[in-house]
Amino acid sequence: MEQHTDDCLALQTLMLSSDAVDARLACLSGRPAWLDEVTEAPPPAPRPTGRLAQLVTRFGLSDIERDLLVLSLLPHLDSRYAALLAYAQQSERRIRPALDWALRLLCPDGMTRLAQQARLGPHAPLFAHGLVGRLATSEAQAWVELEISDAVYRYLMGGEAALPALCTDWLSPVAGAFAPAFAAQLAQSWESPARPVILVRGETSSGRGAALAAAADSVGRRAMRLDLAALPEEDEDASTTLDQVLRDTRLWDISLVLESLDVLAETRPRLFTPFARQIMTHPAPVAVMMTPHTPLVRLATRAHVLYEMPARPAQDALTWLHEQLAPHMGARKTAQLDLHALARRFRLTPEMVAHTLPEADLYRQQRDPHATLEMSDLMRAFGLRAQRHFGKLAQRVTPSRSWDDLMLTGSVQQQLREIEAAIRHRENVLARGFARKLGGSTGISALFYGDSGSGKTLAAEVLADALGVDLIRVDLSTVVNKYIGETEKHLARIFDLAATDAGVLLFDEADALFGKRSEVKDAQDRHANIEVAYLLQRLETYSGLVILSTNHRAHLDEAFTRRLTFMVRFTFPDAAVRERMWRAIWPPDIVLDPEVDLAQLAARAEITGGNIRNIALLATWLATEAGATSVGHAHLEQAMQREMAKMGRLWTRDAC
Repeated sequence: MEQHTDDCLALQTLMLSSDAVDARLACLSGRPAWLDEVTEAPPPAPRPTGRLAQLVTRFGLSDIERDLLVLSLLPHLDSRYAALLAYAQQSERRIRPALDWALRLLCPDGMTRLAQQARLGPHAPLFAHGLVGRLATSEAQAWVELEISDAVYRYLMGGEAALPALCTDWLSPVAGAFAPAFAAQLAQSWESPARPVILVRGETSSGRGAALAAAADSVGRRAMRLDLAALPEEDEDASTTLDQVLRDTRLWDISLVLESLDVLAETRPRLFTPFARQIMTHPAPVAVMMTPHTPLVRLATRAHVLYEMPARPAQDALTWLHEQLAPHMGARKTAQLDLHALARRFRLTPEMVAHTLPEADLYRQQRDPHATLEMSDLMRAFGLRAQRHFGKLAQRVTPSRSWDDLMLTGSVQQQLREIEAAIRHRENVLARGFARKLGGSTGISALFYGDSGSGKTLAAEVLADALGVDLIRVDLSTVVNKYIGETEKHLARIFDLAATDAGVLLFDEADALFGKRSEVKDAQDRHANIEVAYLLQRLETYSGLVILSTNHRAHLDEAFTRRLTFMVRFTFPDAAVRERMWRAIWPPDIVLDPEVDLAQLAARAEITGGNIRNIALLATWLATEAGATSVGHAHLEQAMQREMAKMGRLWTRDAC
């Protein structure tokens, strides 16, 4: 057919070119309808099967919504469908079906079309679940085109589910992570007619994610974790992410596992409320992971059932280590490693062991490609895996000083050794019956009190080094907050992270936070007392060592002193200890003049190790400035005078 110049109605857009007509006539497909006489009504349209039928059922789509979805799929199946749509809609740019055009095609009359158009607003399942998008073209705002979502296209084409956002990941079952009967209980609850939300309470290292993954796997599903604390900052972006996760888990029938639900409910209620409503009708299984100190948050009126993660014997960790290491090293070489030290140092889980051993092998190769795996490789890999990011709330200190660097009286040294022994044997003693006797109060805490510079912080670092862990020094200026409830949130985050990190928690100058509780006179006093009560609770249940340091014991609340496991008083060192400090402070490359009498210095000045350090540094600087080859008596006398002046004390050669 040829194009005519008087085609004022642009009818040529409805016509094929002569070449296109000839090509189609040369390759006829099927039998022309006019050859057969129609003697009966046409058969009903066949019902969809396979994945399309599952999609229609899971999202409750109407027939018209199903047909619109199929129309939006056509341009992605074959580019020739895009050409046909452009011909049919009289524009070469309209390669997607427009909603108005599609309704004219699918509806038998105008009244039906108008009725369907009214039902197909933004809240219709087809659009509300993000199965098909509505694209307004620049040609006319009323001309809305339909675009199938990538996830739906991938699903209909037989593809596998992909993670829809950065805040999601897949949970994998790990052999030996929990009792199989526990996973079976979770699966049974998920499959019950009530479709309850499963609440699983346990520490982050308790294997709760692996248990939920195993429960999902036992009924042929995958488990996707959504960390609600990691949603995008903008509410609009976060809402889109939540919609995508709900769509994909419903589409592929994936078990949805929520983490940090309490954070979403408390900090972003405008997102939580609609999200909870959507969970009400979500057909796929839903679970919520909680820590022992997380408040219970309900998702609207849907049924909830709570499960506590079963306790796992400490011996299990050694079993996992042996099983994972033996194939790589052999049972004989594995026996040569101090796996008990690893089990004491870290809160091991089967998942952590499985993921960390390959990293340890990489450190072995880095050290010596031909060497065998050693404890140093394991400690480095597990140590880095266990580290948590505390942000501004705390500072991580890698211990660099040991018992040899600690100069204290014999009684204080003995008390510190007792603290180390308590931590080392804690799990073993609890397993022998004390866990039942103590209930939940199994934490070990210590109060270090005494004058500034008497060695409290150094002692905490030495203990961390002896236990093979980092020292987590809490910055109280960032923890204490004037706004009600904020201090407890900061403390909860510190304890939760430290529980997995396994470091020694040090609250330096703790009287700023753990001071005496006041008589309740107003709301501020009441909430200050709540902070103290909350800290007492966390101290008693923390699995590691908590050290409180203060210069003034009398400033601390008596409730703390009653519940602390150890109390160590740091006093000014006596002359014998001071002499040891004077002799130990000098590095090998610093030369002392023979005339310097360190024993006399120790006897004359009653000062702390911190003062001795300052004096030694200043004396060395003075000697270097003077060009001396050694630190002499005059340099020490001048440095001593400056340090005493800082303390408001006089110093003369005759001082004692």
